[in-house]
Amino acid sequence: MMNLPLLYWASREIADPRYRLIAEIHADTVLREFVLADGSVHHIVCFDPETGERIEALAGQGYAADSAWSRGAAWALYGFALSFTYTGKEKYLIAAKKVAHFFLDHLPADFVPYWDFRLPAEAEGMPRDSSAAAIAASGLLELASLLSEEDGKAYKQSAESILRSLYENYGAWNEDEEGLLLHATGYFAADIYVDAPLIFGDYYYAEALLKLKNNETKPW
Repeated sequence: MMNLPLLYWASREIADPRYRLIAEIHADTVLREFVLADGSVHHIVCFDPETGERIEALAGQGYAADSAWSRGAAWALYGFALSFTYTGKEKYLIAAKKVAHFFLDHLPADFVPYWDFRLPAEAEGMPRDSSAAAIAASGLLELASLLSEEDGKAYKQSAESILRSLYENYGAWNEDEEGLLLHATGYFAADIYVDAPLIFGDYYYAEALLKLKNNETKPW
């Protein structure tokens, strides 16, 4: 979903609708097959390459096929907001709000999610994903910018709460640390970048802070 702005941009630049059409078909597929009724999101869905029919959902980087990988929700939240920006189609705005509500409703007290929203009870103490929080914060600011000041107020305030927590509780203040944010989770099941900085987190953290400084900022 976060790659689609490149296709929207390409169609606009060369006055060729094909790339925009491909982007919209992809966004529609994600909306239909990946986003669940409660606003949670699958990481991977498999399709029959011959017929295009859906086969199954897979866990991917989430805990299980029917769980809710937090960074995936952040990508979807932001990605649908961007698709609305480029197309003006209300269904994408509705989708962004739906995923945003799920994300916010399932945050722990410090506003930074665990790496999956549906971890079993015995998994208490599992790692957080600061990168998911940073992506979602920037996506929430994007969403707020698409709405009236009154309608967007809650999304902006939520983004500010996330960013404040990232600064106060997850900032990398050791000069020997290469990342900006600590305690992200890349791929838990494969033990890849667990409880470590991630480039996703650093980039979107900086992007969100830039948006707060200048609400006209539109990186995508």
